[in-house]
Amino acid sequence: MDPTLRRCWRLGALLATLGTTPAPAVDERPISGPRLPRLTCYAGYLKLEAPHGLEGVRAAIRQAIARDAQGALLFLEQRLAEVIGKDPQAALQVAGWADTTPEPEMSLYLRAVRETEAVRSPAVVDRLATMAESHPDPGHQASALIALETQHRFEPAMLERLTTLARRDTLPTGVTLLTVRTLGRVMDNDFQRTGRFDPYMSRLLEVALDSTEPGVRGLAIEMGTYPDARIDGPLLQQLVKLQREDPDPDVREMAALAMSSGRDPRAVLEAFRQSFPQEKNECVRWAIVRYAVRAAGAGALPLLKDFARQDARFRQDHADFKALYDAGQVDFNRVFSSKAHHHRCEG
Repeated sequence: MDPTLRRCWRLGALLATLGTTPAPAVDERPISGPRLPRLTCYAGYLKLEAPHGLEGVRAAIRQAIARDAQGALLFLEQRLAEVIGKDPQAALQVAGWADTTPEPEMSLYLRAVRETEAVRSPAVVDRLATMAESHPDPGHQASALIALETQHRFEPAMLERLTTLARRDTLPTGVTLLTVRTLGRVMDNDFQRTGRFDPYMSRLLEVALDSTEPGVRGLAIEMGTYPDARIDGPLLQQLVKLQREDPDPDVREMAALAMSSGRDPRAVLEAFRQSFPQEKNECVRWAIVRYAVRAAGAGALPLLKDFARQDARFRQDHADFKALYDAGQVDFNRVFSSKAHHHRCEG
């Protein structure tokens, strides 16, 4: 027997011991109709299970949880996603199960929903968002947010709802962070498909400017660095405000990184020129120096010379960058990796 078939036969036998279905004889004939998931490797399984539908998979999941059968649970999670498929009503039914069940059953259901096409149905998106907004258990809120991360885009009304959620003072910090991450990941999905960026980043910066939690502010800014987007206009000005005024040095560093993706390098350098003298933290000053180079390449060298005049700790950095650019280097990543580090900072 082929090793893959043998492995999947063992999973079928395991499911049989859990009382899901009788273990059938291996049938290696070509399979017509929907393709089987990775772990369903023998023909006839779908036909045997079909009469039981979602409820049959749910019963198998509960029995596998009771026996701590992790291999079967992985298989059944994939199987549940396949049974849901494109059917919004099936996804809503499984989300309803999740709403009223504890871990680990709850998160398995929502992970399965996350991997379906039905998860992008407006009704399913609304159901998951409602769970994130109103469920009394933070674990349910978190799993609902994770299930939303595979959206291709968020419509304006959903952006508004999730931004409001992220700005809620009473929300547990972990759930707030997941809300921010969900906004950022869908922003990246949408940007890769359509180039749409500003509506998401505007909302993330609203959260960054409003939150009292440094970790939330930093993550909201960081999510904007993942798409390869060029920032300008009001978004850049909001980042400038955060880079100059945020009380947390890590947040100021992250804002400097995000600013370095500005569409107009001259505007970025001017913002850094103004913020450097008022910045007292050496590591944030070092961030301004290196991200000025990231923004403008060799064009930042005159500004670095001025920084070195203001703070002697950066004289060697100016000399190092100048030598690398004079030698013909042009790619920032290569320039930065070739440069010696002179500061006890992470970056």
